Amino acid sequence: MQFVLKDLLPVVINIKNGETVHQRVLLIYGRAGPRDVKFQSNITVEHHATNFPSTTWPVFNSHFKCLVHLDPGSNDIKLILDKQGIQFSHDSEPLTTILQVNYIPLLQNPPLHLAILVAKDSKEVIDAPKEKEKSGENKLESVIAKLRCAGYLWQAFTAEQMSRNEFGRRVFRLEEEWIEDTLSNQKPGLRQTAKVHIIRSSYTLEQILDPDIAQQNPNRNDDKKDLYSMFMDGLKEYGVPFNNQCYVAGLILDSHYENSHDMKLVRGHAALGGGGGNLQLGIFGSHLTHAWPRHLEEVVDCFQDDTITDETRLSNDVGESGTWWKCCNVGIGAFLHEVGHCLGAPHSPSGIMARGFNNLNRTFTVKEPNNPSPITPSDENGAHWHRCDIIRFRYHPCFRLLSDPPLSTEFKNLSADFWLLNEFILIKSPSGISLIEFHVEESLRDYIEYVHDDNHQTEVRLKISEIIEKYEKYDDNRVIKLNVISKNQTEHSLSNLQRFLRESKMILPIYGEVIKSPYLGKLDERLTEFRVFFNKFIANENESVKLKRMVVQYDYYINGITFFWSDGTHLSVGKDRGNKKEFRFMEGNEEIVELKVNSGWYIDGFEIKTNLGRSSEWFGKHGGDDHILKVPNNHEFESIGLYGTGDDFVNTLGLIYKLK
Repeated sequence: MQFVLKDLLPVVINIKNGETVHQRVLLIYGRAGPRDVKFQSNITVEHHATNFPSTTWPVFNSHFKCLVHLDPGSNDIKLILDKQGIQFSHDSEPLTTILQVNYIPLLQNPPLHLAILVAKDSKEVIDAPKEKEKSGENKLESVIAKLRCAGYLWQAFTAEQMSRNEFGRRVFRLEEEWIEDTLSNQKPGLRQTAKVHIIRSSYTLEQILDPDIAQQNPNRNDDKKDLYSMFMDGLKEYGVPFNNQCYVAGLILDSHYENSHDMKLVRGHAALGGGGGNLQLGIFGSHLTHAWPRHLEEVVDCFQDDTITDETRLSNDVGESGTWWKCCNVGIGAFLHEVGHCLGAPHSPSGIMARGFNNLNRTFTVKEPNNPSPITPSDENGAHWHRCDIIRFRYHPCFRLLSDPPLSTEFKNLSADFWLLNEFILIKSPSGISLIEFHVEESLRDYIEYVHDDNHQTEVRLKISEIIEKYEKYDDNRVIKLNVISKNQTEHSLSNLQRFLRESKMILPIYGEVIKSPYLGKLDERLTEFRVFFNKFIANENESVKLKRMVVQYDYYINGITFFWSDGTHLSVGKDRGNKKEFRFMEGNEEIVELKVNSGWYIDGFEIKTNLGRSSEWFGKHGGDDHILKVPNNHEFESIGLYGTGDDFVNTLGLIYKLK
């Protein structure tokens, strides 16, 4: 069959000519050659006015995917279809499409740092098949190239996912430097490429490979220092840039698969992500790194290598790494899962933050071992970021675009709060709400997103009966949890909606029906709740005893608060220790109308504001999330007191309010 030129030319589907992107390696999906017939060919990618060499990518039944290196600025990319075996009317004419792409690195954003933890007395090699040991692919130099290549694959994958979810080509950037590049095996050369920090640990091989701390050991000793803490220690000892706010993908070099009579597990490996303070870290072991590509030219081969894993010397991680291409999926993909945690993504119902990384190969190749059909974007299955992950990334500082409005520092750490308004629940977040998730027994069932910048949603009212009716269908009386993500990246949860409804309303003498705000801090149900009213009524309902002053004691947390009334009575909560400061209320009707609180497991610190416009100084420290407790709609409601719990510290704190 003979074809005409226009029916055979490469056509790029996932990116427009002249589009602007923000990553060095661009994932392209397209069609080329005769459609709807079986044939195999190749696409050659040539870069105009750059020293990056040409690369070749397979075409399978007209489908192709390729990874294209870009230089900052304008890039003219030639996509040339190998016409061997294809007959068409202009046989001398090349089958070439030119794609123009603008690459603008987002240098103003914090980067993702790549790091390798190396034991103090490391042999600087990884587990690898014998044939790769002979070629030196098990050595540290090779591992650096593999991690660098994996970082660019993560970036290309994530940028494509953000685009498919209609958030533009936003993506995290990698920390880069001008050094000898390894992304191509043809012309290494000096280029701006991803920097890989080598973290020389103060811990020995024996300590890192201790079976008692191996994550896969069901009898591991949680009293010993774990691998995550060791990696954190290494970063802190290393210093710049890890002494400031940063995000790190950390590979443990010395992981080793132990295959002996009394032990079959990967020592020196942990798959964990998260962090605290300035350091956000995702870590993974090197036990599957032997299967990763070092260069773009190796990506397709590595994701299609059907060599069976020799389980006498190599790990078949969780039984899902029985061949080398599956090792590549799990190694790069599960590591990306931990990087997702580092960037704030929790576990999700599907995708990378579930176990969708087992399909990671499908993002980068159109062929899969033992699969007769081409892999199109609709066939990629688990290889995606869940929509809730995407929304978190949309407002993450690592993903900001130049066109995004400036970040407000006023509400930088301020979390959302929940308020009961009769039959509604009110969610307030001054920094703006991006996502509300509905969980039933900790499983995400549904979500509402607020992602349009022209609709800056700071308050949302939801009808409680509709929530319960919708989600209790999964199982009567199962716990419904609301999780709110704000645009400043804070998250705050109402852990049990039904309990909140049961316990939020009280009937009190004189006051009648009153409502408690959700508490801040960590509830310990063994503790007795205290209640403090700004006016304590005595026998004659027209007379009340006023709250006159508060004495707050604190060091790292709020240790104790003592409340004093005008009749000489007082109430003490927590312990009598630490710094001591006092706030006196003015004569008349001065009362608390607002609490600014910083809390985590305990109440770290707070400041009060009164109806006379006066504010106290800040009591305590800042170690948790920021909240503002202020009664909603002060025309309808008024605050009448505080409640909470205390033991060695002030554990929880909240407001009591009622209809006027």
